[in-house]
Amino acid sequence: MKKVLSVFIAAVIIVASTLSLNAFAADTKTEALFNKIEAAQEVSVTLKAGNVNLFGAIPMTATDTIYVKGNKIAYEYGLGGIISARVVYDGENVYGFIPELPLFFVKLNGDAIGKPDVWSLLGSASDITLGVLDYQKSYNEIYNNTEYFVEEFNDRAQVTSKFYYIGDSLKMLRVEDAQTGSVQYTYFENISFSVADSIFAVPAEGFDLTILLKSLFEAFISA
Repeated sequence: MKKVLSVFIAAVIIVASTLSLNAFAADTKTEALFNKIEAAQEVSVTLKAGNVNLFGAIPMTATDTIYVKGNKIAYEYGLGGIISARVVYDGENVYGFIPELPLFFVKLNGDAIGKPDVWSLLGSASDITLGVLDYQKSYNEIYNNTEYFVEEFNDRAQVTSKFYYIGDSLKMLRVEDAQTGSVQYTYFENISFSVADSIFAVPAEGFDLTILLKSLFEAFISA
């Protein structure tokens, strides 16, 4: 689940690493969003993962979704809302399965990922980045024929972060490093503060394929 955690960290640090930042201007949408996540103790973040051709012929939109509730984590890679693959850490064990076909699953002991304390992990990320982002300004910007409300921050050095909103919904994050010239975009499909317990439910009567697929699953979560 290191791969899952890396995806989780990449997505949620965008949201959680600034939970305690005192550099925000008062009443920004970004500050309100982060405060809401901190208070909720449960969140799901769905990111656009681009377009793929299933079987080389069927175009579909792919998404990455990270769910957190208490000390449980789930990561799901979805294809067009038709089929997905999910990895769940329930605080004790790690499971891999296809939700639409829960006849088979793979299970590993949580020690394989170090049994992380999820919110402590996020708290550490918050502490590490404490005071990094500095609010600069807000404005409207048209991007790909859509008008967004933008809140711009910098790190007091070379990196500029722009949070793009429609209403109060975060839709995109643009991070530019002036020193290297690199620009990274993260596209948000949805952010929710309510996560159903069913997301973390694992197949109860499916065929355990751990013996057959253990090495493959271990390779996936440690990648």
